[in-house]
Amino acid sequence: MFDYLVIGKGLMGTAVAKYLSNVSNNVAVLGPDEPTDWAKHEGVFASHYDQGRITRQLSKDEVWSILGQRAIQQYAEIEAQSGVQFYFPVGGLFVAPQTDDNQYLQQVDAIGQRLGVDFTHFDAVPEQFAFLQFPANCGGIHEPAPAGYINPRSLVAAQLKIFADNGGTILRETAVSVLPESDYVNIKTLEGNQYQAKKIIIATGAFTNDYDLLPHKLPLRVKTETIILAEIEEKEVARLAGMPTVIYEIESPHLQDIYLLPPIQYPDGRFYLKMGCNTSADRTLSSLDERREWLISGNSDHMLTPMRAALESIIPNLKAISWQTKRCLITYTEKGYPAIDELLKGQLYVVTAGNGSSAKSSDAIGQLAASLAINETWQDSLAQHHFALGN
Repeated sequence: MFDYLVIGKGLMGTAVAKYLSNVSNNVAVLGPDEPTDWAKHEGVFASHYDQGRITRQLSKDEVWSILGQRAIQQYAEIEAQSGVQFYFPVGGLFVAPQTDDNQYLQQVDAIGQRLGVDFTHFDAVPEQFAFLQFPANCGGIHEPAPAGYINPRSLVAAQLKIFADNGGTILRETAVSVLPESDYVNIKTLEGNQYQAKKIIIATGAFTNDYDLLPHKLPLRVKTETIILAEIEEKEVARLAGMPTVIYEIESPHLQDIYLLPPIQYPDGRFYLKMGCNTSADRTLSSLDERREWLISGNSDHMLTPMRAALESIIPNLKAISWQTKRCLITYTEKGYPAIDELLKGQLYVVTAGNGSSAKSSDAIGQLAASLAINETWQDSLAQHHFALGN
């Protein structure tokens, strides 16, 4: 019988588990490891199977800016406690057309000033980033360190290390059933085991509405997302030394909301530039089978040509030795913020839906969810209505 059991071993789930383990040494986190063979994997996937996600304080939304600030302030302590490096403060650029109908930069500027974030404007790309290029009508904002990127795989490893050091139990299984009893909750797994806990926190991302984990389905939308990886040799890595992350409001009939990371070494030992965006081919997936099919064998190469062209326009004369696409999922709420709520008084809680912005803020999101489960009431300066599933 655990005091708390977190279902979901991804970015949010491991953050929740860590914070719960600060108040109890009888906490479990339950979720499968990253599969070595996706095609043969039965069950769910997570969003952190990657080497690079942008982190920043600036945003066109104040709530996300505050969550980003809070999380960044904890990075050094997480690295120190775990001994795992996951944070690279290389700075970041925000780029958008400077037109009357595009208020993106003005929105970012206003929030940055209100929250006291360090940033500068530019009309032409700063000289130290001369290897980057954007259309003449674009301007931008440079946010220096502490903006940069995180390695999500390593962040999850760091949170789990702290959790285990606090006495937490890691259950490498997949939950398929949650059954509340009078004074505890019973959990069954795909592997045939059962566990009990006084309180359950569900942090299962795009797979939250799958299996039998909830008393009712949540109003979530799960969308396909495509990324490209451009493999580059070490000479090209050296040419791009000092490259910041990039968020680019591209003008394109097929692409929107580009994000780009500097060269990062992946587990295969090779260096890749990673770029992702919304595309005209994106679609909403409504079932477990659809989500699994997309992740395992979806036709992400359909968008390779326009995405490659966009990356080659941002980095002229890019010398890539190979190109590939990868697939992921983004989970949205109607409000555009993570769902952090109580589903069953004193027993069942949920934290889910990153809305495409949660990796960098996952520690802060996890802290909010852990606080709600511990105190059974909202105790934060950020208003609860942002995260509640109701109005």
